Amino acid sequence: MAGTKEFRAFDSAILADRLAFMAIALFVTYLITLLSSILPVRLLDTDWQLRFISACLDSATIPLVALGLLHLAAYLDPENPTLQKRRDALARLAVMAVIGFLLIVPLQAFAGWNSVVAARANVARQLSVANGTFDLLQETITTATSLDNLQARLQAIQTPSLGIRFETMGLPLPETKRRMLARLQEVRQEVAARIQAPTPKAIEAVVRDSLRVMLSSFALAIAFAMGAQRKGQEVPLLVEWHTAISLRGGPLPGLSSGASEEEYFSRLVPEEDDSSETGVPPPP
Repeated sequence: MAGTKEFRAFDSAILADRLAFMAIALFVTYLITLLSSILPVRLLDTDWQLRFISACLDSATIPLVALGLLHLAAYLDPENPTLQKRRDALARLAVMAVIGFLLIVPLQAFAGWNSVVAARANVARQLSVANGTFDLLQETITTATSLDNLQARLQAIQTPSLGIRFETMGLPLPETKRRMLARLQEVRQEVAARIQAPTPKAIEAVVRDSLRVMLSSFALAIAFAMGAQRKGQEVPLLVEWHTAISLRGGPLPGLSSGASEEEYFSRLVPEEDDSSETGVPPPP
């Protein structure tokens, strides 16, 4: 019987080492993927912020699974001090991951709002530049004193992409001005039609994507909080938060007003099975 228990302990230790190795490999893979997506760093760039958030979330399950594997490995081999220290160290690092995913929620809200504002500002800037050019051309055509003067002034300020060119058609100056002003008005309308503000569907897509990212970030923060543990604490971060909130709001669930906090934590731990040593269930 003792030999069987030793053999099982040996198998558990081997499995724990394998799980720990796979966990470290998953952590390294996630870091490589994350760094390759966010470098070079541009903190004030909205596009970089959105890319950073996407990189964090797209493969966030990798470190989450790795953390779970490491907890399982430490459970399977409790006599391995190296494995226990590694689990404790990464559990403390997971606290930073929890805070990071919680910070993504306001960051995504700001980045989504800023992208819409930036798109509208870009449209306003383009319209302002285009209108300024059109107003200058209109003034140039209107105030020209002769065909030669009109041609010289247009050549000095002409933008080829606008398609407003001086053509000698043998017409008098007033008729030439009328035709050119009509063509200028057509080009103005075409440019204004091309420069459009974000549509309601585009804004709705941004809102929908932002909500998806924020809810996913919050769910990941909760998941990591269950595997995170602060130094000196005996319970996961999520349980610690739940306890703090419960204590602030009143008696803990299942805890009478006269019971101590230690009794509450003891109830979170399952009772030991008396049949684990003998293989015989305890008497009723």
